[in-house]
Amino acid sequence: MKAVFLDRDGTIIVDPPDLRVDRISKIHLFPDVFKAMKRLAGLNYKVFIVTNQAGIAEGRITEADFHRLNDILMELLEPTGVKIAKTYFCPHAQDGNCDCRKPKPKLLLDAATEFKIDDMANSYSIGDHESDIQAGIAAGTKTILVKTGNHEVTSTEADHTAADLLEAVEYIAAHDGSAG
Repeated sequence: MKAVFLDRDGTIIVDPPDLRVDRISKIHLFPDVFKAMKRLAGLNYKVFIVTNQAGIAEGRITEADFHRLNDILMELLEPTGVKIAKTYFCPHAQDGNCDCRKPKPKLLLDAATEFKIDDMANSYSIGDHESDIQAGIAAGTKTILVKTGNHEVTSTEADHTAADLLEAVEYIAAHDGSAG
């Protein structure tokens, strides 16, 4: 079993200027997300969201609020046919020195263990930060940096750089012999 690990903010959801999706009004999907998720639904991958959520540690949002927002995101994505197996998140502050905040690979490895993802070498991590790329590398996945965050970022270590999630998914489809 292979997986695609998706970052949330800046990859699926437009990053607001304050970098915190802490209420429903801040959930804005990128324009090609529906098309990307429909395409991803047709590929042979288990799909996960892995996201750092420092807003919880900052007191801007509770874990219950995070789960409500995540439920709304799942409802928005439902028409695409994609099945998000689970959302894994780190609720700690950037300087919290926890073991689950990306660039550490714990969230991806937890998903791999829980869902028996046995082909990490042919799995993908997609995100808009270098920390997403580093987490993917540390977990043994291929990596795709998307240029949709509200910051300039480059990566010399990402396997591929894409303009957006749709281009990233098309890259996966083009490089996967089992694509449907």
